[in-house]
Amino acid sequence: MRKTQISASEPVFPSASMAAGFASGGLADLSSRPRPIAARPSRIRRFAAAAIRSPAAYVALYAVIWSLVSAMLDPTVPFDAVEAFNWARNAEWGTPKNPWLVGLSMWPALGLEGNALSLYWYASHFAGVAIGMLGVWHLAHRLSGSRRLAWLAMLTLHVSGAINIDILPYNDNFLLVMLWPWMLWLFIRALYDTPRLWPVFALVAGLAAMTKYSTFALLGTMFIVTLCTPQTRRHYRHPAFLLGLALFAAIVLPNIVWLAQHDFAAFRWVDDQIKPRLNSRALCGALSAFYPLIVLALIVRLTGGRLTWPWRVPYDSQNTTGPACSPVAIAACVLLPPLVPILLYFTWHEGGRISEWLQPFAVPAPALLAACVWPGTNARLWRTTRWLPAAGVLVLAGYAIFLSANFRNAGQKFVGLKTASLALEQRWQTRYHTPLRYVGHDNVAKWVTFYARGNPHLLMRWSPEHRPNIYTKDIDAAEVRAHGAMLLGHPGRPCRRAGFGKTLVQWPDLEIDAYETVPFSYHGGAEPVTMCVAYIAPQR
Repeated sequence: MRKTQISASEPVFPSASMAAGFASGGLADLSSRPRPIAARPSRIRRFAAAAIRSPAAYVALYAVIWSLVSAMLDPTVPFDAVEAFNWARNAEWGTPKNPWLVGLSMWPALGLEGNALSLYWYASHFAGVAIGMLGVWHLAHRLSGSRRLAWLAMLTLHVSGAINIDILPYNDNFLLVMLWPWMLWLFIRALYDTPRLWPVFALVAGLAAMTKYSTFALLGTMFIVTLCTPQTRRHYRHPAFLLGLALFAAIVLPNIVWLAQHDFAAFRWVDDQIKPRLNSRALCGALSAFYPLIVLALIVRLTGGRLTWPWRVPYDSQNTTGPACSPVAIAACVLLPPLVPILLYFTWHEGGRISEWLQPFAVPAPALLAACVWPGTNARLWRTTRWLPAAGVLVLAGYAIFLSANFRNAGQKFVGLKTASLALEQRWQTRYHTPLRYVGHDNVAKWVTFYARGNPHLLMRWSPEHRPNIYTKDIDAAEVRAHGAMLLGHPGRPCRRAGFGKTLVQWPDLEIDAYETVPFSYHGGAEPVTMCVAYIAPQR
């Protein structure tokens, strides 16, 4: 096994000097005996230094800070949060875009509303990212045997927007960022250390597969790796492997049944977004996702380190019952091959979001590159590593300034949707003196389901022909007639051109009670336009 010994005098985390930054002020001494004032900052520095050495404490602090800053400054949640919230209310084994875990992740927030609901979105997002960062640390530590290199791999993520800014609009990728590093770590541990981890690996792999179907690209290469040598094939006969296989099937099979019952809507949705056309978006997407690896390689070279290929990393196969090749080579064989068909496909097809496909691959990649540092050449790395948290602070400061200064209207983006949701709900209650239960027709109605205080349901049934991404499960016509509904026309169209027929054709028994024209604007400070509102009076 490849290991790097660290002496007792060597700092495990290279940011001990940063601890002084946390040591502003003093703490009151609870004892009756007075102590020298100079001793108090020293104790605080020691406490801060001990906390910084813990990767778990570091990522927890990261998650808290980013959650609070985003919740306070980001004007609106991304549309994917609206989708996840409505999928959680349906509580099905699948969604028209993703498997079931994306909706389940919003299930604890069903009793929340308003700012609390938004805060849950950001908190859950960055908690998942923090767990994934901790997984990158453990993966790098297992591959390299060095705590310094593990810190280097995790802190390199600070220079990537994939864990904080770029990933915010995607309600599935933050779950992949949380699960993929741990899935790779457990795979290596199960192959080399103990087969008893196969059920845990199956649990994490099943959850990742039920987050996004792209996980099967990684699982496919993992399966191929286990076929390559007798040492890996022997795991097929281990009871823990068979138990893990059964557990994975139990997690995945309900979604397969749901897909069959819903015309495989998730796969058809991807096909609808992509058209054949040669383009360069795949190359640009790869550069934007993997540029932190270039930064990491430069740091290694500038500090006198030397990189080698994964299959040339020193490894003593005589002291383990695992495969003859090194864990670094196995991790490279799992992580890198799926990128080739993905990049080729998006080079010949235009549409979709290439960054959405590449972000989950880019997060565990620094752990693989850090493990390729040749042993004995990383002595000066810790001096540079201590500056990587400063890069994270700069990214956070830039993000906060960008929103606070309302640069390119970032601080007022889609604020009008929040204002309109509350105002429309108030208009309904003033008119009918009853809660708003159903809202529909235009896409603005989907935002009302999230931002209105009563969180009305969307007036939309599942349709195999249209395959809507948001709908209300088991919606009952009698309930709609009893509670009434509000239909929102497309902003900018007067009532004479609103055309609510495509919604009313699903509900032939509903009749519009009144029309009203209200002002509406998507963004804060924008010139309002008219929006037609149609009221279907409750019959209760």
